Amino acid sequence: MVILDLKTPCARCQGTGRLAGLPSLGITQINYAGECPQCSGRGFMLTELGQDLVNLLRPFVQEWIEERRPAGAAPRTAPPRAP
Repeated sequence: MVILDLKTPCARCQGTGRLAGLPSLGITQINYAGECPQCSGRGFMLTELGQDLVNLLRPFVQEWIEERRPAGAAPRTAPPRAP
């Protein structure tokens, strides 16, 4: 298995994760956040195999984090999951 089996460069931003403008109704609008809306600024998209691997590892990583959290520390809210 190679990394290209798990992710591919984003086609919209060509793997940079940044876009200066967004086309809307034939007019390019300024993208104030600067990040690509398709890949959320990561510059890549997970393949089906990559998403399966993330879904497999997520509970183990969350459990590992919980075990190492200092006593009395408030749990963080989970970030939204990518579709």
